[in-house]
Amino acid sequence: MTEKLANRRFAELERIFAGGKASHAYLFLGPLNAENETGIRRLAQTLLCEGEREKPCGRCRTCRLMEQGSHPDFRVLAPEGGKIKLEEVRQLCYDALLNPYLSAGKVYFFQQFELLTEVAANAFLKTLEEPPPAVYFLALAEDERGVLPTIRSRMHRVQLGGAGLEGSFPENNGVDLPVSDLGALLRQAEQLSSTDRNQVDLYLQGLQAHFRAALLAAAGAGTATKGLIGANAAVQQARAYVAANLNLRLLLEDLFLTLYEELGDGPRH
Repeated sequence: MTEKLANRRFAELERIFAGGKASHAYLFLGPLNAENETGIRRLAQTLLCEGEREKPCGRCRTCRLMEQGSHPDFRVLAPEGGKIKLEEVRQLCYDALLNPYLSAGKVYFFQQFELLTEVAANAFLKTLEEPPPAVYFLALAEDERGVLPTIRSRMHRVQLGGAGLEGSFPENNGVDLPVSDLGALLRQAEQLSSTDRNQVDLYLQGLQAHFRAALLAAAGAGTATKGLIGANAAVQQARAYVAANLNLRLLLEDLFLTLYEELGDGPRH
């Protein structure tokens, strides 16, 4: 299930990146394994690809260099001695200010981002807050509790599976959605509304997939489906509102209130 979730996330983000709508910083939450590293490297290739239509095209100079692991505008920061240290981050911040060597932009990939030392994280913060044009930061952390709140609040979080922050967004599958706690739902609406529309739509896509699966399971077992039908319809409507550029905070609060009424302890229609 976790691998399918990660594959879906990467496919969705690849489409967004290829369309030129990538944000400058992403925090991927999941284990450091071959699947997640390959997915993140492919996203970096998408950002750097010189193809005019399909991205990544697999044919341009950038794609060939990425596949060979030798593109000068793609850099990996891995922990040494169990930590990502200040000197490495200072060098990154300096390098990010320089013009790209070959491509139109630069991509930096942090492995095990939670191993960033506190002093290194504070040094990185200014660059993260004011990134140079066409510079992207992709970071993978198994547990975001190891990432300073000032850092993670400035990055778009993408759940790939594994340990996360208790009380944070569910893995876009709705399993941990606190439908019986209206206060928690409204706090979650506030937290999610601080991200961009692409991230909100990714979250809602996963939530809708969960409710559809739950609806099919309930129908097959002959159990009540009315609440799930209402929840699924509400998520679908919320996605339309996101696309229509409505206020994210208001539409998410309205959605979560509906989920509370349909699935939690709120009054039933």
